[in-house]
Amino acid sequence: MIYALSWYFQDFLLVLGTGKVLVPEIFLLSMVFLSLYRPGGGVEIIWWAFFGGMLWDLRWLGFPGISSLFYLTAILTSRWVWYSLPASGRTVPVFALILWSANLPISLLRIYLGGARGASVFAAYLLQQSYILPLVLLAGLAYGWRVKNTDA
Repeated sequence: MIYALSWYFQDFLLVLGTGKVLVPEIFLLSMVFLSLYRPGGGVEIIWWAFFGGMLWDLRWLGFPGISSLFYLTAILTSRWVWYSLPASGRTVPVFALILWSANLPISLLRIYLGGARGASVFAAYLLQQSYILPLVLLAGLAYGWRVKNTDA
């Protein structure tokens, strides 16, 4: 349910802010967050990311599969890096860094496909990252709360 809600919320924000606001990748952020937060939900999250990316492409971009490719690459890379770390290295700052870095490629792709060229790509990218950073920090706080309240 959270998968569909995050996709719909991102779509809703894009419809409201078309032409005025660069909407952050809320769907990808929630997918990566849940894939790192729940170790056993990898296959389910991968399927949701694939179908969410296809639906996003059919709804907005017009090139089916490109968002799915970036979503799956970001999720698989994030999971690989996260679970390659020893348990002592899985800290809140590392969690937030992995979450934020998963958004880098798809954000640049969306800005480029949106028509930005030259120096305007950098300005648009910084603006979009300023929107996603508070969400990443909240996700890091949620992970920190979970680690603090989990008996290990």
